[in-house]
Amino acid sequence: MREEALRAAILEDDPSAVQRVRQFVSKYAQEKEQLIEVVHFPTPSSFFAEFKSQYDLILLDIQMPEMNGMKAAEKIRLSDQRVLLVFITRLSQFALEGYKVHALDYLLKPVSYFDLSYMLDKAFQQLQSRERLSIVVSHKRGSSRIFVSSIQYIEVQNHKLYIHTSKDTIEAWGSLTELERQLPPGMFSRINAGVTVNLNAVLGVMDESVLLSDQSLQLSRRKKKEFCNNLARYFGGNAYV
Repeated sequence: MREEALRAAILEDDPSAVQRVRQFVSKYAQEKEQLIEVVHFPTPSSFFAEFKSQYDLILLDIQMPEMNGMKAAEKIRLSDQRVLLVFITRLSQFALEGYKVHALDYLLKPVSYFDLSYMLDKAFQQLQSRERLSIVVSHKRGSSRIFVSSIQYIEVQNHKLYIHTSKDTIEAWGSLTELERQLPPGMFSRINAGVTVNLNAVLGVMDESVLLSDQSLQLSRRKKKEFCNNLARYFGGNAYV
C-alpha cells in the first residue's frame, strides 16, 4: 500500500460519467486498500484556475465544449511532465493521439470497472517505481534511507545538513555537494549557496523567493538565472523522470 494518498482529478462535463468513475475508484480503493483523493472539474477553465501541478493522476474527457481533452493535456504538459494522464472517450481512435502527451492509458465510455482497475494498477506501479528512488544518509544515531520523492529541500546550517521531507526534518552529516551527487540528475537545483530544492516541489518563483507548498525560500541573484533555467528544463520534459 502506498503511504500517501494518490491525488486524482477528473476533468469531465458529464455528471453521470463522473459518478460512475467515482464509484469505481471508491470500489478499487476499498478492494486494494489504497488511499485515493478525487477532485472533479466540470470545465477546463475551472481546472486550470486551480491547477498547480498538485495531482498524481488526471482523467480527461476528450470531448468538452470549452477545450477538448487533447488540447487540455498539451497545456498541462507545458508545466507538468510527471503527472499521469488518462483519456476518457467514446472513440478508440483518439488513443493514438495520446502518445503525443505521453498518456498512461485511455478508457472507453461507458467506463468499465475492469478497465479502470487495470489503469489504476498501472498508475500505482509507476508512482511506486518513482518513490523507490532513495538515498542513504548518516547521522548521530546511525543511518537512514530517504525516498527522494519525499524531499522538499536540503540546506546546510552550521556545517550540518538538514533534509526537509514532506513529513519531517532529518539532521545528517556530510557536505551538500556530496549529497547532491546521490540525487537524480536534473531533479534538484541550488537556489543559493546553502540550499538545494526538489524541482518537483516548486510551485513558483516570485522576485527573490522560491515558493513551496507551505513556505518560501530565498533565491539568490547569483543563482536565479541558473535555477530558472533548470526549472524550465525540468518541466519541459528533458530532466530525470
